[in-house]
Amino acid sequence: MVNKEKIAVGPHRPFRTLRLLFSLILIFVLLSACTMAFATVTATPSEALPSPSVTTVPTVTLIPTVPPLPSPTSIPSDPPATIAMDFVALLCNADWMNGVRHLTPCPSGSADQSGGYAARQDPVPEGLPAGTPILLMIPNANALFLRYPSFTVAANDRLRATLLCKTASPCEVEFALEYYDAKGKYHEFLKWDYKTDDPPIEVDADLSALTGQKVDFVLTLRLFHAIEDSQHDNGLWVAPHIFRPSL
Repeated sequence: MVNKEKIAVGPHRPFRTLRLLFSLILIFVLLSACTMAFATVTATPSEALPSPSVTTVPTVTLIPTVPPLPSPTSIPSDPPATIAMDFVALLCNADWMNGVRHLTPCPSGSADQSGGYAARQDPVPEGLPAGTPILLMIPNANALFLRYPSFTVAANDRLRATLLCKTASPCEVEFALEYYDAKGKYHEFLKWDYKTDDPPIEVDADLSALTGQKVDFVLTLRLFHAIEDSQHDNGLWVAPHIFRPSL
C-alpha cells in the first residue's frame, strides 16, 4: 500500500517549473525580436552623386609660320612725270651696232641675229614684278651698242637702272653708258663690271657733267673673252631711264 503522504509534491517544485518556463519564453521573445530587428534593417544606399560633366576641349589649329617671301630685285619707281628718257620704250628708235657693222633695229624673229640682238625681256623668269621694263642685250660678238636719238641733258639729270645678267647663265660683262657729242665724237663715260654671282648693280649716276649738252647716249655691253654660247653673257638693264627731278 502506497503512502500518500510521501508521494505528495513538495511545496517548491511548481515554482521552479514556472520560472523555467518563463525563462524559456523570455529567451524566445528576445531571439524573435533580434531576428526581426536584423530582418528589418536594410542598408540605405548613399545618395548618388551627379556624374561629372565632360567638357570637350576645342581643337586648336596652329597657324603655320609663313616665311617671308624673298624681296625682288629693287627697281626704280620714279613717276612717269620725272622720266625724261626711257631707254626701253625707245629701243626700236636706236641705232644698233656691234663694233663692226650696223644692225637692223628690232628685227623680225626669223632675221639673222648672229651679229647681236636686243629685246624687251619678260621680267617674271627673272623674279621681278610683271610689267617691269627690262632691256636684254645679247652681244654674240665682243660688244653691242645701242645709240639713242639726241637728248639735251638738264641740270640734276641722273641715270637710273639696275644691272645684272640672266639667271642661271654664266656671265662676265661690262655695262657702260657712253655718248656721241654734238660734233659726232665718241666718248666713254660711265662703266660697271658684272660677273656671275655678283649682286645686282644699283645705278643712280649723276649726269651733271653733261648739263646743257646735246648728246646721243649709247647703252653698251662689252665682253673681254671669247663667246662660248649665245646663252652666256646676256646682260639685263632693268628699268633704264634718265631721271629728272620735278621742280
